[in-house]
Amino acid sequence: MSTFSFLRNIFGGEESLSGEEQTKLFEEMLFLTLSRASRSDLDISEVEIARIQQILKEAAGIEATEQEIRTAGMSELYEVAPLEKYAAKAAKGLNVKQRHTIVQALYDVIGVDGKVSLTEANFFDSIAGAMNLKPIEMMGAEVDQ
Repeated sequence: MSTFSFLRNIFGGEESLSGEEQTKLFEEMLFLTLSRASRSDLDISEVEIARIQQILKEAAGIEATEQEIRTAGMSELYEVAPLEKYAAKAAKGLNVKQRHTIVQALYDVIGVDGKVSLTEANFFDSIAGAMNLKPIEMMGAEVDQ
């Protein structure tokens, strides 16, 4: 994958993004969030990895190996700040559809094995809150402004 350069930039204060940069930020945030979700309960199942690979390919055209997903789940970014802080900052640079895609994909990953642990639920809640979506937006509605 990448070194998550756009996440690093926006965390450092850069917020004005071009359309291409916004897409790259979305891809990085989706990849990192889903990778971290696979480790949220320390029980990384093969079905979660397979679902992450499928979502990344469908939503962002990203071909990710199991190793890339596992490595991103342990990224050194978390030593600087928790993922929730990156997510909150990134949310300002993403549109509603992109934020909704991340939240929906996260929900898909944590539930793919048929059970949601308390740790996974807490991780979901923290990311969903950081994405700053209204409840109607979280349900997938596109609200006219």
